Amino acid sequence: MKALVVYGSRYGTAAEIAQEIARVIEEEGVDVDLKEDKNVKKLDPYPYDLIIVGSGIKMGKWTKDSIKFLKKNKNILKDKKVALFVSCGAANEEKSREMGWNDYLKKVVDENLEGEPVDMGLFGSKYDPQAKQGLMYKMTMKFWKKDLEDKGFDADKAYDFRDWDEIRDWARNLAKI
Repeated sequence: MKALVVYGSRYGTAAEIAQEIARVIEEEGVDVDLKEDKNVKKLDPYPYDLIIVGSGIKMGKWTKDSIKFLKKNKNILKDKKVALFVSCGAANEEKSREMGWNDYLKKVVDENLEGEPVDMGLFGSKYDPQAKQGLMYKMTMKFWKKDLEDKGFDADKAYDFRDWDEIRDWARNLAKI
């Protein structure tokens, strides 16, 4: 089997997840190509058996190039095993997970794919108050800081809310599909 992992990442969180997914799938004996969404404009997904597309979420949106990849290749992807994943704050707490599934996964499937993916992964994100990013990131961090403080966290510390065992298990299952 040959797999393609395409990811869009603004702050590196989804990139790290994609790298781990590719590593685990390769460890399972699958030939894997890992590509950032900015580098797939001319990539032909036809030779791949499994295509995994993921994105970090910023202001409720996937990265533009990941969505473009799905739309451009919609006709090819309908005959492939496709899996989607996102890294987002909605996955960090149980009460927000349904919103994450509906807004960041199911909606993307409905708008950009024909048929259903073989699997979808909703993975947590990172909070880093020291990260030097743009205005939107700073505004988001203000919201997160208050939310973390309300929950008893020290908002001056960095937190990684990704469950790496869940991510690895998800990748192993994909390698068996």
